[in-house]
Amino acid sequence: MDENTRSNPEMWDRRFGLEAFAYGKEPNVWLKSRIELMNPDVHSRALFPADGEGRNAVWAAGKGWNAEVFDLSKEGKKKCMQLAENYNVTVEYHVDDLVLRSFETEDYDLIACSWFHTPTPIRKRHMPRMLHALKPGGHFVMEGYHQSQFSLTSGGPKSLDLLFDLDTVLAELTGPYAPRMSIIHASVETTVLNESDLHRGEARVVRLHLVKV
Repeated sequence: MDENTRSNPEMWDRRFGLEAFAYGKEPNVWLKSRIELMNPDVHSRALFPADGEGRNAVWAAGKGWNAEVFDLSKEGKKKCMQLAENYNVTVEYHVDDLVLRSFETEDYDLIACSWFHTPTPIRKRHMPRMLHALKPGGHFVMEGYHQSQFSLTSGGPKSLDLLFDLDTVLAELTGPYAPRMSIIHASVETTVLNESDLHRGEARVVRLHLVKV
């Protein structure tokens, strides 16, 4: 796949177009645990890439963050707006693609994403590019499926190319396309997911927390 190939939103529109929330309404456990350690002020901005129906962004907005999402799915946006209204918070949501999206430098205090799996050419070029949007001292928090997840049935892509290898991802996120980043946490862990029927059971995950220097 060419690094400029745009992802296909139709699958996600079908998934998010159903009445039920595909991955539940509660935030990702890892993202929640790290973000709860932070103290946002009235100006603190948080970006949630590929947040689908907005569960992480809506939770963060309730904790005082100015929360923003970009995701491929217009149906995801509808669900996020519904969830935000239910919780009486505001979330800014852009239907956009990582490859095509422009990022302003030093714009966000936090970028946080869960299960944001892209083909290798896109990931290694555009995920690091996104980190330039962090302010100095800004946090990047991520959880994704490790390559050892491939044989498990608790969710995730059925393609090794879309799954994470810790050393590879770290090298990309601290490499030539990225700003200077400090590693706060980087691990491969076994956890038990209970997000929805799509993410349920024992899973192998990569968990990262980086800070822009």
